[in-house]
Amino acid sequence: MVESMKLIIFSFTASLGFGIVFRIGKKNLLWAGAGGALTRCVYLFLLEVIDQRILYSLLAAMFAALYAETMAMRQKMPSTVFLYPAIIPLIPGDLLYNTAVNLLLQDTPQMLDNAKNCALSLAGMSIGFVLISTFTYYRRIYYVGTDIAHHLLHRQKKKS
Repeated sequence: MVESMKLIIFSFTASLGFGIVFRIGKKNLLWAGAGGALTRCVYLFLLEVIDQRILYSLLAAMFAALYAETMAMRQKMPSTVFLYPAIIPLIPGDLLYNTAVNLLLQDTPQMLDNAKNCALSLAGMSIGFVLISTFTYYRRIYYVGTDIAHHLLHRQKKKS
């Protein structure tokens, strides 16, 4: 439990740091850090519940993307402002590092295992981002389209 709290605090701090590097405005900086912390919470929960790496990576990435899209609509900002800091806790840096170290040490079986797990994590993250981005894109098109149709019909009635 203490280790999980440390990871959540570190995720908040790391996401906040990346928010500063990406020059996110002061009013959105805490929201960017919160996105990283919440994404880590979801990831830790999914790690306990699900045994397949690609699946818990996918679901955690979907949460991060959904958080970013929601905050973007709420704060009237691009979703990438919130997405990039929120995905920082999901990046499999330890797997990348261990893959490179095992390659240098010529430990081929361990290197292949780490590379496979890294690829599964990255594939799950990519698919999760694409699914949520596609869903929110078509949601916007649908709602904007109905607003435009309503606006045009209302405007047509005024002219008549």
